[in-house]
Amino acid sequence: LLWAGQGITGEASGQRLRAAPSAGALYPIETYLAVREVVGVPAGLYHYAVGDQALEQLQSGDRSAALARAALDQAVARSADVVLVWSAVFARSVWKYGQRAYRYIYLDAGHIAENVALAATSLCLGSCPIAALYDDEVNALFGLDGVEESVVYMTSIGRI
Repeated sequence: LLWAGQGITGEASGQRLRAAPSAGALYPIETYLAVREVVGVPAGLYHYAVGDQALEQLQSGDRSAALARAALDQAVARSADVVLVWSAVFARSVWKYGQRAYRYIYLDAGHIAENVALAATSLCLGSCPIAALYDDEVNALFGLDGVEESVVYMTSIGRI
């Protein structure tokens, strides 16, 4: 699922290309995970290191209740096996596109989420995109400052 969203697919002109398109190939979107129940991955909060194709553990333990509260108490966030959380590092796009960057950032997040939804379906998993969330609460959970980097979108994944 992570590779389908942002995995490295090749290289062109010294630039690593990813599975989802990005305006100007600037890749402002970061992927975080709230794992509740995934075989081989302890419950906790993680960051996906794209270049290494590795998970970096930020916190251990099931944080699904806190994430669900931050997602306006949506049951899909509480019961999901994993919730993918996408943030934007705004400067990666703003330097080139100015105000227009914010539009592109949301498009980039949407492309990634769609790739993940398609991959989940192919694995007979359910997915549900989540845009209704309290930014400050999600940012605090993952240690994001909300200014330089902030949550923009989430998707819950679970067994059907």
